[in-house]
Amino acid sequence: MNKGDWVKINYLGRIKATGEVFDLTNEEDAKKNGLHDEKKKYGPVLVILGAGFIMPGVEKHLMEMKTGEKKSFDVTPAEGAGARKPELIRVVSISTFTKKQINPFPGLVLQTDSGNCKVLAVSGGRVRVDYNHPLAGKELAYDVEITEQIKTPKERVEELLDYYRVPAQVSVAAKKATITVDETHKFVEKLVTETLKKWCDGVDTVEMKVKKKPEDKKAAEKKPEAKTEAKPEAEKQ
Repeated sequence: MNKGDWVKINYLGRIKATGEVFDLTNEEDAKKNGLHDEKKKYGPVLVILGAGFIMPGVEKHLMEMKTGEKKSFDVTPAEGAGARKPELIRVVSISTFTKKQINPFPGLVLQTDSGNCKVLAVSGGRVRVDYNHPLAGKELAYDVEITEQIKTPKERVEELLDYYRVPAQVSVAAKKATITVDETHKFVEKLVTETLKKWCDGVDTVEMKVKKKPEDKKAAEKKPEAKTEAKPEAEKQ
């Protein structure tokens, strides 16, 4: 594989020291490891090589693989989630949480303006939180399979939208991708447009439009009738 290739992969990732599974794509693997979630969509996921869709250590091995190939390998912290940084462990007042009606407890994971954090301890009105990535400082073990390569512009647009879980109708002509969606997705539209322009040969322009609802069509079809004003008697003669 080469930089810029679009592929779909199945993978299972473990923390090497403990064997704990932290992520996977295959439903059978999820069942075997007691991690099955009825609400989760399983199956191969899209990776654009070179675009930062996956950890550098995994991407490096994907570059050495072919479609249909399976491979097992380890990923060091440097090529994974990075080293743990002590400065990202902070102590804050419990009032920071109570003002937002949050009851902090060890293990609680929160989304904040500074990024995701995990509560490590609560004591004496103070809360110790960790902003490090959950896998920071850990060596990882991966089992990976490249299931297919996505080559045509239309397929690439469709796979990218599926990656962002956006149902859409797609057409590509004269290097223009026209994407019709059920509702507006401004942030996703920006991501999709930037990604396609940079990484998809055959797409220079992207138009994302919202599908008209039946009631909107009916309203458009009902045009107001032209009104004629009655003329004074003098004008009729």
